[in-house]
Amino acid sequence: MFLRPVFLSFFAFTTFALAADFTLSQEGAAAFALKHNHTLAAARLSIEEARGRLQQSGRLNNPELQLEFNRTRGSRESATRVLLLQRFPLTGRLRYEKALSRAQLCAAEEEVHDAERKLAAEARGFAVKLLALKGQRNLRSTQLANIRELSTFLRKSAEAGESSSTDVLQVELESRQVEIEKLQLAADEAVLLGEFRLLLGVAPGESPTVGGELATPSLPTREASPSQRPDILAAQSRAEAGRFMLREQQARRLEDVGAGLSYSQERSLDAPSPIETDRIIGFSVTLPLPLWNHNSGRIHEAAAAAARAEKELEAVRYTATQEVTAARHAMDAYANIIVELDSSVLPQAKHLEEQIRASYSAGQTPLLDALRGRSRWLDLQKQRLDALRDFHLARIRYSSATHQQPASTR
Repeated sequence: MFLRPVFLSFFAFTTFALAADFTLSQEGAAAFALKHNHTLAAARLSIEEARGRLQQSGRLNNPELQLEFNRTRGSRESATRVLLLQRFPLTGRLRYEKALSRAQLCAAEEEVHDAERKLAAEARGFAVKLLALKGQRNLRSTQLANIRELSTFLRKSAEAGESSSTDVLQVELESRQVEIEKLQLAADEAVLLGEFRLLLGVAPGESPTVGGELATPSLPTREASPSQRPDILAAQSRAEAGRFMLREQQARRLEDVGAGLSYSQERSLDAPSPIETDRIIGFSVTLPLPLWNHNSGRIHEAAAAAARAEKELEAVRYTATQEVTAARHAMDAYANIIVELDSSVLPQAKHLEEQIRASYSAGQTPLLDALRGRSRWLDLQKQRLDALRDFHLARIRYSSATHQQPASTR
């Protein structure tokens, strides 16, 4: 009886741990954010708002029903009148109103797609930064293992009187420095994971991590145009909406006409004759007279808004082109750094470090030179990892700027 609740508790804890900790790839992080991000979920409702406005636009006003009854006090004479009035536009106002709402719906859809584009790029960027931090921590672990190996060797040499205890203290101090660097990286990772969790929209208790590693740099094989970016398409729809809004306000210079059908009945007493009843069916037309209001202020406002939308479209296109160019140049620059490090600098530094270490073991090189040689090679490794991280971030910016699916980095 005692083992059953213990087993159930252990099973529940294990299940919770499996559900709380999960690993995402770079593309998996983007897909998870698109599905669970709370801000994006709220933004998607703007499409339904625009769809509702489209459903409502372009409709005639409801007809008006007027009822009138008059009766002479102290007499059986009375008059009853019923009027059914419907107003119709003289211009294409309803057509422009419908086209305006349709353009606004397209703009809302593209704005949400643009938010998705930016969110996916941001999620991929967080994944790249977390992988780079993991690589830096692994590099510090390798560095720490080498230092501890050297510290063990020096301690034995000092006990045998073959080396100075000062050398042991120097190596131990360097070991503490590397441990502090690992703690700093762990702190940076904790901050980054907090922002990453907020971006993903994970539930309380869930702990996402990023799996895989940063791939070798791969430049795009062909140039891409940003013309189909959602923000450009949204700006085009807003510019189109501005043109239709101007036409709609121009059409509102003439108000709607009214056409009515009436029925009236009058009962009159004409002594000595009995009460007579007259029934009349009529038709009426109501024409607006544009004497005081020509809607000039609204037309001026709509014209300025349309011109502003056109300028914003030009600005978005210019910004998109510059983003593509900047990201492409950044990729080329970081790729050149990595190629130069891999082809000559890192192999030379590694070979030199091995020579200095062998020379130090033979007692031909001071400890300080040996430490500098190893530190130089590790610094170059850190520099390569930073360049690789920055290359992938630039590649993400390029893919986002051209609205393309980035190459797999797993």
